[in-house]
Amino acid sequence: MNKIKILIAEDEQIVAKNIEKRLTADGYIVVASVSTGEEAIEKAKSLTPDIILMDIKLKGKIDGIETADIIRRDFQLPVIFLTSYADEETFQRAKNTEPFGYLIKPFENKELNRVVELALYKNKIYQELVETKLRFEIAIKAGNMGVWEFWPTEGKYFSDKNLKALYGFGENELSDNLDDWSALVYKDDRELMSSTFRNFLKSKGREFKFEHRIYRKDRSTGWVIDHGLLFEADASKPLRLIGTTTDITERKEAEVELQKSEEKFRNVFEGSGIGMAILSLDGQFTKVNSVFCEMIGYKEQELISANFRDITHPGDIEKSIGLVKDLLKSETRESTLVEKRYLTKTGEIIWALTTVSLTQDFEGKPLYFIVQIQDITQRKRNEEQVLRYTEELKNLNASKDKFFSIISHDLRSPFNSLLGLTEFLTHSYDEMNPSDIKNSILNIYNSAQQVYNLILNLLEWSMLQSGRLKVEKSIINLAELGMEIMNLYKEGANNKKLELVNHMNDSIFIYADKYMIDTIVRNFVSNSIKFTNPGGKIIIKGMINGDNAEVSVTDTGIGISQEDQKNLFRIDEQTRRDGTANEKGTGLGLILCKEFIEKNNGVLWVEGEEGKGSRFSFTVPRYLGNLNSIEK
Repeated sequence: MNKIKILIAEDEQIVAKNIEKRLTADGYIVVASVSTGEEAIEKAKSLTPDIILMDIKLKGKIDGIETADIIRRDFQLPVIFLTSYADEETFQRAKNTEPFGYLIKPFENKELNRVVELALYKNKIYQELVETKLRFEIAIKAGNMGVWEFWPTEGKYFSDKNLKALYGFGENELSDNLDDWSALVYKDDRELMSSTFRNFLKSKGREFKFEHRIYRKDRSTGWVIDHGLLFEADASKPLRLIGTTTDITERKEAEVELQKSEEKFRNVFEGSGIGMAILSLDGQFTKVNSVFCEMIGYKEQELISANFRDITHPGDIEKSIGLVKDLLKSETRESTLVEKRYLTKTGEIIWALTTVSLTQDFEGKPLYFIVQIQDITQRKRNEEQVLRYTEELKNLNASKDKFFSIISHDLRSPFNSLLGLTEFLTHSYDEMNPSDIKNSILNIYNSAQQVYNLILNLLEWSMLQSGRLKVEKSIINLAELGMEIMNLYKEGANNKKLELVNHMNDSIFIYADKYMIDTIVRNFVSNSIKFTNPGGKIIIKGMINGDNAEVSVTDTGIGISQEDQKNLFRIDEQTRRDGTANEKGTGLGLILCKEFIEKNNGVLWVEGEEGKGSRFSFTVPRYLGNLNSIEK
């Protein structure tokens, strides 16, 4: 047994000693023995015993009952009365002090021990109840609520001080009159509250809950929720509803503000002149406005069941996913602006300026994305048009510069040769022998031929630039074209000791402009002769390539570097090279070839390696026996 401390208050010294001896023998500790009420109060305060054995008759100004009442009130210590009085009046007086036991002298040790044990157990339960009540009151106060009890059949209402405080009243300012409390219910809510409660009683349910407005003492209004449990009538009490009233004014005001905010957002969302959408964290559409639907061409329900990946252009999906990941990782959570492409329901591509914002809760946890989309397709088209115009202007400037370069240099050089030769012939003719005269005339012819070819190229190029050179397509036999080229360049190839070979197939027919195709092949062969050393070989070849014919001129000449191959067909990046016999050229011929082949729905390209020869090729649609089936 734990050592229990006991205080004895007994006016007879002999009796007190006897009780102390018996208690000590049973293992208790007697901390003091007093004979007056005043001493008992002082010792209870200073020694804090576990229990007090109190005689009703004591010396001093107050008896044991008064002393016990003070000790219970001030120190909450358990008191057991030990008395010789057995009358009813004394017992009732003692009972009002809520004693933990009442023993009539004389008593047995066993009886005393039981009363002490029960008193200690009762005190433990009492202390727990006090603590529970205290916690309950703290919770009630912290929760801004009050407790009430209502007896429907009796029409009685009971309230605590917290409930009165909730309405703005002091503890003694508001009675428990039912009419007074009913008057505090907001007038527009009274009938609904009455009917709701009547229906609750008829339903025989146990839990009642109702939200309504109230009037406070200062006549301001608030919101509360009544929540109670119904207890059936028993022997001691009638049918009753016990519950709490909680002030939910702040919550209601927050709900109203939230509703206003949501309404404002809804108006902005739906009435916005730009597309808007809300996406879950995994990219699923949860809400879209009408502008967005019209922009993409889908109905609202079609988009709600879709993911942003479904309408994003494949080329922008990775960029969009990366943007989302960056937003989720970012600590600042700032909006991100990006230009991206979308696919409409019909497959059309539109460009949009997309703003993505991440919405979070009050703890910073991501909730969803808000996306704003502005259609900038027309702006993008305008930008592309500006780029095209810029490129065209660049080409025009390059063409102009090339034109003036040819006129100032390439056209002047052969004319200088012509003028020099003719001047020499004029002044030295009588002194020249026939062989010198023949060589001079040959040089004049070559210079005139160079001038003629250059002027011809300039005329053709200028006609192309102005759109005056028309394409006139006809059926062309590649074999005949090959023979014409052989006849034209055979002597020039022989003079340079080159082997010129024709591998054009008799069965290949093409549908194209003969003059342009002839010009292209002539340029290819002429360039091969120019850039191939004596002893080299040039092969003209034609073959079938699907619905097209492929024509190539391959040589064993000096070749072309990879860097120069990129610039061969660009007017603004021309590379000027002399032939193996110092033949001159402008590079304008190959540019004409490229434009000629494109006019005939073909493709031109060059292959080769510096020092190992070159291969110039082009494709052009074949003639298949039916002009309407030719790819144009």
